[in-house]
Amino acid sequence: MFKKTALVLSLSLASLALTQGTALAQPAPADAPEAKPLTLGQQFIVRAYAGQLEGHVLTQVLKAKTLGVVVNNSTICVSLAGALAGEFVGHNKPEGLKHGEKSAAPRLDVVAYTPTTDISKASAGLLDKDAVALLFGGQISDADNAEAVKATLEVLAEANYPGIIFLHLTVAAKKWVEQAASEDESIRQYLDKKHNVYALAVDAKNHRGHVNQLTFTAGKAESKSVFETPLNEGFMGLFKRRLIPAQ
Repeated sequence: MFKKTALVLSLSLASLALTQGTALAQPAPADAPEAKPLTLGQQFIVRAYAGQLEGHVLTQVLKAKTLGVVVNNSTICVSLAGALAGEFVGHNKPEGLKHGEKSAAPRLDVVAYTPTTDISKASAGLLDKDAVALLFGGQISDADNAEAVKATLEVLAEANYPGIIFLHLTVAAKKWVEQAASEDESIRQYLDKKHNVYALAVDAKNHRGHVNQLTFTAGKAESKSVFETPLNEGFMGLFKRRLIPAQ
């Protein structure tokens, strides 16, 4: 049975509370962890935990048996994609092909965008999957990430893709999907009819991970938590520091 809770999404030491699309910035507490930026390796560790959680939810909660992953070429996002894909593969190993069997389509497809990628062509393999995960953020600019999200949604909307769309925490928090809907009427109409869009969220105060179901009205998202789980203390310590700028 899914547990329904309020969404609280922390993006940095200054907590960012999001409730049905409303963002409220709060100052960092006086006893916050030392303001020390993460090493690149620690950034990868944070994504290892996040990818494991997302892969678990996609397979064990949302029951996806086939998965398309869309990611930029940022090393941080690629590490996230690897962790998510590894978790997906691990859960699906018992249902792998028997010797001699042939598959009409692979269970897992990863589309990595580069500046020269033809997104329409590269994304064609996503359309037969149970779920498509959008993993954007990392060391790529917000403008480029927003454009990649929009281009992916254009492909999904044009095909009227019926499967699950899963948004990484940054994609949901930055509202790149809502931005795409505001710029493209076909995307707005497509999202307004979908009820299987989900996003990762973290309640840093209570050390809980959430998956929120998003519903769209005129391209604006509202959310409700449909899954929650306790989070590792080591992960939380790194998570709270991950947006502190390097000196």
